[in-house]
Amino acid sequence: MALIPCPACTHRMSIRALACPACGHPGPDTSPRGGGGGTVRMLGQVAGTYLSTTALTGLALGSVMFASVAAVLITLILSGR
Repeated sequence: MALIPCPACTHRMSIRALACPACGHPGPDTSPRGGGGGTVRMLGQVAGTYLSTTALTGLALGSVMFASVAAVLITLILSGR
């Protein structure tokens, strides 16, 4: 597996990486059709910002946990009536 420098921070990253592990800049496009990365690459470039896959995973997990806790609290509050 070859390592290349990140164009944004010059940190070394794999040519297969979706994003740089140091700064989150999108990795090189390795797909023959030019669409490598799919949803993760698209979400990482929303509004011109770069989000790493780890950050996206944390954001999704945090949202699910928040919704779960809110549902439990609402159920407890309404069951006390």
